[in-house]
Amino acid sequence: MNNRNFFIKGLSGISNEVGILLHTIKLPRMSSDPRIVNYGVWQCNTKELGGEESEGRSGSCGTNWKYALAGTIGETLERYAPAFCNLADGIKSNYKNLNKNTISLSEYALFHDEQYEYFKSKKYSMVKFTEDVELTWFECKDLTNGKETWIPGQFIYMPFSKDNYYVTASNSTGLASHSNFYKAILTALYECIERDSFVITWMNNIVPRKIVITDEIKLYLEELFPKHYEWHLFDMTYDLQIPSVFGICFGETEYGKFITVGSATRGTIGDATRKVVQEIGQAIPYFRWILGEKKEWIPSDDFNEILTFGDHSVFYLKRTDLWPVFDKWINEPENHVIDFNAQDKKNEIEEIRYILNIFKSKGYNVLFKDITTPDIRQLCSFSIKIIIPQLIQLSGGYPFYFSGGKRLYEVPELLGYGRNSYATLNKNPHPFP
Repeated sequence: MNNRNFFIKGLSGISNEVGILLHTIKLPRMSSDPRIVNYGVWQCNTKELGGEESEGRSGSCGTNWKYALAGTIGETLERYAPAFCNLADGIKSNYKNLNKNTISLSEYALFHDEQYEYFKSKKYSMVKFTEDVELTWFECKDLTNGKETWIPGQFIYMPFSKDNYYVTASNSTGLASHSNFYKAILTALYECIERDSFVITWMNNIVPRKIVITDEIKLYLEELFPKHYEWHLFDMTYDLQIPSVFGICFGETEYGKFITVGSATRGTIGDATRKVVQEIGQAIPYFRWILGEKKEWIPSDDFNEILTFGDHSVFYLKRTDLWPVFDKWINEPENHVIDFNAQDKKNEIEEIRYILNIFKSKGYNVLFKDITTPDIRQLCSFSIKIIIPQLIQLSGGYPFYFSGGKRLYEVPELLGYGRNSYATLNKNPHPFP
């Protein structure tokens, strides 16, 4: 389906009475904001439709209103779909008695033993993923070998409240929606890699190669952003070898000084950089809204109170005394020239195969689940979930940072950055919006 047809179909999903999207709003743009169009959305009540209660907060941006609105529709479908699951397709069982093809529990990158002690002290329902915990399992397909593979619904659906205990924290990593089936899969793969790379970078205080802001990049930035914004871009392409970029931006608007970050994975380092810039551009007007929502919130030194991505996004806007935690990245000299205009010669299917071969060579699983609902299919779109259990996910709740995965400790050592213990990981909250 071409972009025009998707746009027309997508608009039919907006209705104040029966729509997946009740209505959208174009966010105001102030004089010191990026020259980017931003939309937000009010999603329908998924619980009234028989699903879980989806938060429904989503939005997107673009250089023109059509691109921004199409992205907003896609983002909403991505968050809408995982609120629905057919329990009749699941199996209630523990790992020991499942009698289905699955993967070893040791392959899941979840929490550290010290975190489980904290969960226990707080009487949380989060428990260690052992072979005796009863969960609801669903069938996926492992794209690295084509085998049917069963995993708990908590890793697929968001939220998922049908189990007595939780073994993971609900998050959107690996969700994607698109009118092109293969683009949906590729987008989800990119996001899984991006989040893994960012968490490894942040938690280990890694300062990767800092990208030189050449005249080409500077021109691109100045076409979209005020000149007083300060940029720091890093190449965090690690062992997975797929171009990934981490960016930090300082600026000032009518609500005061801000710091925001973005990260992205794409087929070329230039495209990843552009995506980072777009993500950062989307965050700046979002801060205006979330600051209004959290006007009275004064973050304390107890970081365990930070429980949402909204909390994370404005934490450093309210705690400017902690900005020195970024000094290691800010003070690093630019030392890495990239090809900003490099072209990716692979199409979507070729890129997917290339990425799958990388994961297969490392012995990782890439689990795929089609979660497209009938109404999303009527909009000629696909919603899917990719789960790569060995990769580190990004959590919006500080107590639930995924600090138990092997990659968090092994990859930095492999790349020559040394090896941290749980005690020496970066304990500052991430700033991801």
